[in-house]
Amino acid sequence: MSPYTIPQELASQLELVENPDTRSFKEIISALNHHVPVTTEKNIWAFWHAGLDAMPGWCQRNVVDWVRICGPSWTVRVLDVVPGSPNHALNFASKDLLPDAFVKGSMNGPYVGPHSMDFLRGALLIQYGGVAMDVGCTLMRSLDRVCWDEIADPKSPIEVAVPIMYAQTIANHFVASSKGNPFIEKWHKLFFLSRSKI
Repeated sequence: MSPYTIPQELASQLELVENPDTRSFKEIISALNHHVPVTTEKNIWAFWHAGLDAMPGWCQRNVVDWVRICGPSWTVRVLDVVPGSPNHALNFASKDLLPDAFVKGSMNGPYVGPHSMDFLRGALLIQYGGVAMDVGCTLMRSLDRVCWDEIADPKSPIEVAVPIMYAQTIANHFVASSKGNPFIEKWHKLFFLSRSKI
C-alpha cells in the first residue's frame, strides 16, 4: 500500500489534533446508555428505535467517534423508543411537538426509524438546540469547526447549518441550529402539520 501524499497546496494547513477522549469504545457506549440532562445547546441528537446497543457496529463506531472528535463540551445522545429506556425520546422531546402516531407508538412500516427521527429532529432543536445527525454520518472534525462556532457567534449571520442537495433543497440527515430558531420552528411546523392529517 502506498502512503497517502498530501497535496502541496494543502500541506501548510495540516495541524495535529489531540484526541480529547481516551476512553475505550465500550466505556463510551456504556456512558451513552445513561440519561444526561440537557444543560447547554451543544447537543448532538441521534435516534435508533431499538436503542444504542441494537445499532449496527458501524453506526456505533460513528457515534463513538462523535464523542471523541467533539470532546467534553458536547453531549451526544442516541434516543430510542425502548420502554423504560433512560434515553427514550419522550424523556426529551415534548409530546406537544410530536404527532400522535409517534407518541402512541402506532407508526408502522419499513421506515419507522428514519421517519421517527424526522419528527424528533425539529422538536429537539426547537427545545434544546444543537445538531441532529443520522447515525450514518461520519465526522472528520469537531462540530465547533464544522458549523457551531458560526451559529453561536452573535455577530454571525449564520443561524442554521444544513447540507444542500441537488443545488436546490436541503437534506435533513444533518441539521444544526440554536434553541428556538424561527426557521427550524416553521420547518418543523410545516412538516408536522403535513403529516398530522395522515
